[in-house]
Amino acid sequence: MNKKRQSYFQLIMVLVIVILLNAILSNYFFRIDLTKEKRYTLAKASKNLAAKTKNGVLIKVYLEGEFPAGFKRLQKATKEMLDEFKIYSNNNIQYEFIDPLISETNKKSNEILQELSEIGLQATSIQLKKEDGFSQKIIVPGAVLYYGDKKIPINLLKSQFGQAPEAVLNTSIEQLEYEIANALRKVTETKVKQIAFLKGHGELDKWNIIDGKSELKQYYEIDDVDLTQVPPEELNKYAGIIIPKPTLPFSDFDKFKLDQYVMHGGKLVWFIESQLAEMDSLRNSPQYFSISYNQNLDDLLFKFGVRINNNLIQDAICNTIPILSGMRNGTPEQKLVPWLYFPLVPPTSSHPIVRGVDPIWFQFAASIDTIPNSKINKTILLESSQYSRAVPAPARVDIEMARLEISQDLFRTGGNKPMAVLLEGEFSSLFAYSYDKTKNPVLDYKDKIANNKMIVVSDGDVIRNQYSASKGQVFPLGYDRYANQEFGNKRFLLNCVDYLCDDSGIIEVRSKEVTLRLLDKAKIKKEKLFWQFINIGLPIILVLIFAVANNFYRKRKYA
Repeated sequence: MNKKRQSYFQLIMVLVIVILLNAILSNYFFRIDLTKEKRYTLAKASKNLAAKTKNGVLIKVYLEGEFPAGFKRLQKATKEMLDEFKIYSNNNIQYEFIDPLISETNKKSNEILQELSEIGLQATSIQLKKEDGFSQKIIVPGAVLYYGDKKIPINLLKSQFGQAPEAVLNTSIEQLEYEIANALRKVTETKVKQIAFLKGHGELDKWNIIDGKSELKQYYEIDDVDLTQVPPEELNKYAGIIIPKPTLPFSDFDKFKLDQYVMHGGKLVWFIESQLAEMDSLRNSPQYFSISYNQNLDDLLFKFGVRINNNLIQDAICNTIPILSGMRNGTPEQKLVPWLYFPLVPPTSSHPIVRGVDPIWFQFAASIDTIPNSKINKTILLESSQYSRAVPAPARVDIEMARLEISQDLFRTGGNKPMAVLLEGEFSSLFAYSYDKTKNPVLDYKDKIANNKMIVVSDGDVIRNQYSASKGQVFPLGYDRYANQEFGNKRFLLNCVDYLCDDSGIIEVRSKEVTLRLLDKAKIKKEKLFWQFINIGLPIILVLIFAVANNFYRKRKYA
């Protein structure tokens, strides 16, 4: 009886302890992520954005229905990621999965697809395996975040030029947190920073940078600033300044303004090139030689840690241009041919600015040299392919080059050429030994800054969108209307500004990496029978051996 009472007492005590632990721990929130790359752990920036949300955030995900295995993995990963955001938002974020083509009528389905396309979600076709063969299915791999009267599209499939399907899906899963957090950022950020586009030195006009501005306006307040007209201290109100392809010389006073802007913590993004070379010039003449710009910026850039060389890069990995191929029924015909002066640069760096970004389209770009300076850290963000070379200025630009077959022998002495560099660290003023404080005591002059950063890109056309003046049509930044292909220029511009100016830290979310652990298909084919035997035959054999041994043992023991 004592043992029985003791057992009851122990059972009751265990139940009481479990109930107390649950009551106490219910007031605390924690999650344990046992994955190696912490794929289920949200970054601090994502948690903060989720915590800022209020009631009324609904995310409709258009990934419902019958999919291949790869898209099912994307569907599952999206649900798991949204669960994390929902928890950290205190259930203020709700979501639902929808099949946009479940409508009974084709007309209604087409209306839904058109509506989603207008807000930025494009349909794609996938192949489904059936018992009697294959069938095509239209899906919309995206979502829409609804908050009040705002509708923010979220593209879930991050396809990249030349990537295998498995890598595309893995990249998409890696970028899920960033895409969702970025959408939340658009509806939760209330304090908007100011970004300026510089003018006054022959920079790109408003129609050539209008799409890049539109993208940045979703997150920042955008101004145009004529550097020749503003006093130095007026620039300090801007979190960042973009310099879009200047073509005219900077005066020493204008350089002084930029110098002191950096010394006071301002961030610069230079889109600057050394050579005057444009496709429009080929309309008047089949060939010409490039002309060096005189922007009078070499000494300032040298002080900041880089030099833009007087050359043009030719790259075998390049975009195409249309050229006349002949006449057909009295109508001129064109064909697309590779153009060495239009490098396509797929990011190879793992830096958050370029990680996961589609190839960047350059046009008549120069190479960049970094200057030895132990106080400034230089990170190469973009560089040409190994099949590239730098042609010294004046470089010959001849349309006939497009008709020739590209030979790798041209690039034997070439190699990767830096084209975009991130500079971080201690910057010193170019005017440290020439500025006289007594002549202008009002200005808060500084001769150095302990920690700042800027980005230098050796091509101004990286942020230039195509524009049809006759039709009044503006094409998206990075879109080539002739090749009908969109590149990663717009995302690159936004990432540059975010990395320099955004305090939320959301750009760091892009660095998250999910390891793709795929099976070796060649090894599977070679060792298929062996592993089938290990997984199916060996367990059966072990069971039979155990049965025979056990029967033999029982006969010996109980005979």
